[in-house]
Amino acid sequence: MPGKIVTNKINHVTTMVKDTARAMRFYNDLIGIKQIQSQVENPNITWLQLETGIMVHLIETPDAPAMPHNIHLAFEVEDFEGTKKILEENGYKVEREGVRYDGQAFLFIDDPDGNNVEFCTASGYAPAPPRP
Repeated sequence: MPGKIVTNKINHVTTMVKDTARAMRFYNDLIGIKQIQSQVENPNITWLQLETGIMVHLIETPDAPAMPHNIHLAFEVEDFEGTKKILEENGYKVEREGVRYDGQAFLFIDDPDGNNVEFCTASGYAPAPPRP
C-alpha cells in the first residue's frame, strides 16, 4: 500500500437531534460543551466545542436518532461516579455500564432524542476484569 495517512486527533463528531433547544439543555447546559459560531451556511447544524478543540455538531432533523443504536458519542470524564450521579439526578437512566479489560469504566445513556451517549474514564481507572 503506497503511503499512509497520519491522523492527529478527532476533529468532530456529529449526531442527529429532533429539537436543538432540547438537545442544548443536555449537551451545553448539563455536559458543558460550549456553543461556537457556525462555520457553514446551514441553520440546521449547531456547532459545539470542548476545551480540547474537539467539536460536536448537532444536526436537527426529524430522522433522529441516528441508527443503528450502536452509533454513539463517547466523552471521557474526570469524575465518573459524580457524572453518573448528575445524569441520574437529571432523569437519565444508565442503560449499560461496566469496566473494560484495560480498566476503563464506562456507562451508556440515551440523550433526549434517543442517541446513545457514552461517558468513560481513562484506561486504568478501575481493576480490570479477568478475560474469559
